[in-house]
Amino acid sequence: MNLTLSQRQYPLLQTFADLGRGNFLTIAEAQRYDQRPFRSMLYRGWITYRAGRGFHLTAEGGEAWHRYHNTNILRQNPQLPLTSYFDATAYGLPKP
Repeated sequence: MNLTLSQRQYPLLQTFADLGRGNFLTIAEAQRYDQRPFRSMLYRGWITYRAGRGFHLTAEGGEAWHRYHNTNILRQNPQLPLTSYFDATAYGLPKP
């Protein structure tokens, strides 16, 4: 699954991740934040509201945070040539 976070979503998701599971953000606290990423996270199910307690990170939100920070970027075969957008000859290197 592809996970893309906007410049507004990332810091808000981090706020909830820093709160930790089981901790809540009150409505008054939530009103301080830009509501566009707030709305998108409610829609995605990454956060939810619990009456009398506030907003909190869901299991799906925690998984999104984990996926974002733990995406494997290593190649399966590192012996293959670099991207075709890298011109080795421009740096005086032999062609691969």
